Amino acid sequence: MKSKIGIFFVCVLLIVCIIPVSGLTNDIKITYQDPNQDYRSKVKHLDDGRLPPNPGDIQPGFVFETNEITQIISVPPVKTLDANEETIIEILENIDEDLILGYLEDLVAFGPRVTGTTPCHEAGDYIYDEFVSYGLEARYDDWSYGGYSGNNIEGTLPGVDPSNDEIYIICAHYDSVPGSPGADDDGSGTAAVLAAAKVMSQFEFNHTIKFVGFDGEEQGLLGSHEYAEEAYGNGDNIVGVLNGDMIGYATNPTEASMIKIYENSASSWITDFTEDVSQNYEEYFELTVIPSGSSYGSDHASFWSFNYHAIFYHEYKFNDYYHSPQDIIENMDLDYDTRCSRLMIATLGELAEAQIMSEPPETPAKPSGPDEWAQFGEATFTSSTTDPEGDQIYYWFDWGDGTNSGWLGPRPSGETIEASHIWYEIGEYKVKVMAQDTFESQSDWSEPHTITIVENQPPVAPTITGPKTGAPKRLMTFTVSAEDPEGNDVSYMVNWGDGGWIPYTDLMPSGTEVTFSHSWSTPGDYTIIAKAKDQYGAKGPQAHLNLKITKNRAVTNPIIYQLLEKLIAQFPLLDQLLNRIY
Repeated sequence: MKSKIGIFFVCVLLIVCIIPVSGLTNDIKITYQDPNQDYRSKVKHLDDGRLPPNPGDIQPGFVFETNEITQIISVPPVKTLDANEETIIEILENIDEDLILGYLEDLVAFGPRVTGTTPCHEAGDYIYDEFVSYGLEARYDDWSYGGYSGNNIEGTLPGVDPSNDEIYIICAHYDSVPGSPGADDDGSGTAAVLAAAKVMSQFEFNHTIKFVGFDGEEQGLLGSHEYAEEAYGNGDNIVGVLNGDMIGYATNPTEASMIKIYENSASSWITDFTEDVSQNYEEYFELTVIPSGSSYGSDHASFWSFNYHAIFYHEYKFNDYYHSPQDIIENMDLDYDTRCSRLMIATLGELAEAQIMSEPPETPAKPSGPDEWAQFGEATFTSSTTDPEGDQIYYWFDWGDGTNSGWLGPRPSGETIEASHIWYEIGEYKVKVMAQDTFESQSDWSEPHTITIVENQPPVAPTITGPKTGAPKRLMTFTVSAEDPEGNDVSYMVNWGDGGWIPYTDLMPSGTEVTFSHSWSTPGDYTIIAKAKDQYGAKGPQAHLNLKITKNRAVTNPIIYQLLEKLIAQFPLLDQLLNRIY
């Protein structure tokens, strides 16, 4: 009995200890080993305790429409720093204060970007045009909710791994509150998204990246909520969302050396991953990452509502000019803003797995081939180029008639490629060629080669003359000739019907008779086929001659056999007569 009472008190003690801890958050937690737990303990005292911003124009009693989706917490995906470091570093080195400042100045110039107003629409158009200029798949994502309407702006950089549908998002809201230029809130985050789009569009990543500017954040995360709901309905496999909101304010070096990240328990793996990135590329950030618990004060929270993992990057020192006319560029720390932007972008590049960018092959040489050719004839062209890294090369010929060769190759760098084509219509055509290496990095088009296609008819069916019967292993002679309607030179091909054949001969004048000889090893019925083609490669119909090879009659007397051989040598007609007999 005492042992049972002891066990009961142990169970009660465990419950008492566990319930308060699990009640500290609304998230459902599971137990797994947190590799960054020691780090979290070390930086916990650095949190200044201030909460992140709240959207500034939420109407009293505002709530989203209810849905039945509940947060599902699972073991975090296993992500390591697998991207090419050289590529990540090149990306980071292209993100500087001048780039960030340029975007901030453009955004602030629109004035307060209040949802539904002309300045906000113009800012959205500006972001859209920037995405288009970077070669991204850009779109307006229109939304309306609770009497508000606006546009989310999305630019997509497709991943190069066709077997994977993972999506990673970097986002910020471009709207602001009335009366505020919104330089830090949230021009700073929007500038990071634009900088990411500009630089990363020049590189390749295994996974798809979406660059998104949200509208309606200040009215209660309206734009991002509609976006996340649409993505959820589409079944989009969004693995991680990086939201930047107010990342450009610091008043001293200490504040400028830290950045807060807000997370829920499901998304903490992204915070841990960011910390790994910050240490791996430390010289480009010089930032201490501070995991700061949950917050529903920005667009990342919309993704939490639909089971997606998302985190919120936020400056360590809360902006003293938040939601005021003094939220201007002059009150920001551009160096800090740039370093925070780099951290977000490097994390994105690692998550999406940046690939090595290959230098494209040099522009191929102008195709070499005939200036004039006949219709129905097969014309051959050659070209070549080199690859800066010595990669193997594929070639694509455009024949100028709406058709192409498709990718041919690969060929070693510097080796000549050969391709042929038939034109069926008379006219003038421009032949050009481009090249790509094994990493699909493409060259420019070559200078075109102009070819004129003239009218042409193929040769007629050849005439085959010769014996129609014969004996095994006896050499037999045949004559082939064909006329060409335009008098073009012709060549001949003969198939003996027993697996032996003669490829097309050299060209010779139309109508020339050509003699061929062949012997058959076994008795049987055979069909000799002959074809002719003209100097332009136009092939005429084939001709046939049926041949019967019969068994030899035995000649047992050697004296008679020798005499017969001599007679055949002196009188060739005798050979033909014997062939007919036997």
